[in-house]
Amino acid sequence: MSELTDHVLAAVEAAKAAGADYADAYCSNTVEVAVEVEKSSINFCATIRDQGLGVRAFSRGGSGFASVQQLDTASARECAKRAVEMAGATHPDPDFVALPEPCQADPVPDMFDDQLAGLSAGYFVDLCTKGIEEARSVADDVVVQGGVGCDWGEFALASSTGVCITDRFSTVSMSFFSIVVRDEEVGTYFEQDLARRMSDFEPEGLAETATREALRQLGARPVATARMPIVLGPLAGMGLIGSILGAMSAQSVQHNRSYLAGRKGQQVASEHLTIREDPRIPAGMRSSAWDGEGVARSPMTLIDGGVLTDYLHNSYTANKGGVPNNGHAARSGYSGSLGIGVSNVSLDLGPTPETDLIAGVDDGLYICYAGLSPNPVTGEISTTVDFGFKIEHGELTHPLSTTLIGSDAFELLGGIDAVSSDYREEPGMILPSLRIESVQVAGDSQ
Repeated sequence: MSELTDHVLAAVEAAKAAGADYADAYCSNTVEVAVEVEKSSINFCATIRDQGLGVRAFSRGGSGFASVQQLDTASARECAKRAVEMAGATHPDPDFVALPEPCQADPVPDMFDDQLAGLSAGYFVDLCTKGIEEARSVADDVVVQGGVGCDWGEFALASSTGVCITDRFSTVSMSFFSIVVRDEEVGTYFEQDLARRMSDFEPEGLAETATREALRQLGARPVATARMPIVLGPLAGMGLIGSILGAMSAQSVQHNRSYLAGRKGQQVASEHLTIREDPRIPAGMRSSAWDGEGVARSPMTLIDGGVLTDYLHNSYTANKGGVPNNGHAARSGYSGSLGIGVSNVSLDLGPTPETDLIAGVDDGLYICYAGLSPNPVTGEISTTVDFGFKIEHGELTHPLSTTLIGSDAFELLGGIDAVSSDYREEPGMILPSLRIESVQVAGDSQ
């Protein structure tokens, strides 16, 4: 890890020597293992080593970026010089002020697992093979897609203001998508698991669950067009919440590309909705002690009883807005740009289980998954229900086909009248179900 630190410090020093007012450098050295399943067989298997370094340089208000895939001091210095050259050639940005000063933060525990790091591709091939067998034990005519991705490595970040961070990480994800075709009817479903350590990784049963749920999707029928209540299962609910958090990006707000612009401190959702973020949960999938610029991260309430508490800032947007930086800078790797992102998210739970939320609906829909992502600018929603069921007299009846939802972000958020007490949990994240009192549903019952 000290070698990576040497590289980023050398890059920052070279950028300053070349005339940069500010500079930061990020480098990583990672290994990725990938196994893909296509048509119920292993069709791809690879172990990939990736390493590289990226430098951001700022000179007289202009910014430049360069990256390199060699990890040595000479390449780091040359990369920094190129970034400074490009910064000098770009138009000055009057809104750039400075990079963040260094912050103290204790590392988040359990972000790297020695047991996970170093696992062979053969291990994951065996897992996928067992998954295919699991699926076929439920339905011998099932077609299975999916696979496993596992990566681990280390990274380092340094800046001209004195930031100097190093850390290690490991992650694994596995998913299966099952397809069953019978009598010209198609049933599909997927299941997944995510973890940072082997003790949290539960691959057994994923393909079996996906296949059983795919069988439940056979016999799908449309519904009549009407306004009705809907219950969003954990994955459908988190899809909606995730898109809302994306609209909280200060970058989008400042460019007037977010329907949440001008709504800080206002009621944007039902009082039943409270969303909390905690980046310091041990082994959380989105945990980190620092953001992508080295700013210490801390827990934060994002929506409190339906009230939007703040926007998500990196150093640029915070300086531009003249507000405190709340540590949401996100890097997409050594060769990617710096943006804004959120960490582990949990919703405050309600008093009743999901079964009671469903039982309280006489005529409505239960949605397992749908792309309920509002247009980021207007907030409008028009989407199909991917997986779901009709609710009749408080019970799930038939699966849905040709069903669409037309709404907007504020109607959905404002219409939440209940949050379940039970939930789906991924490392660091709590995902309950949500009930929305009335939504326009379009279908064709003829």
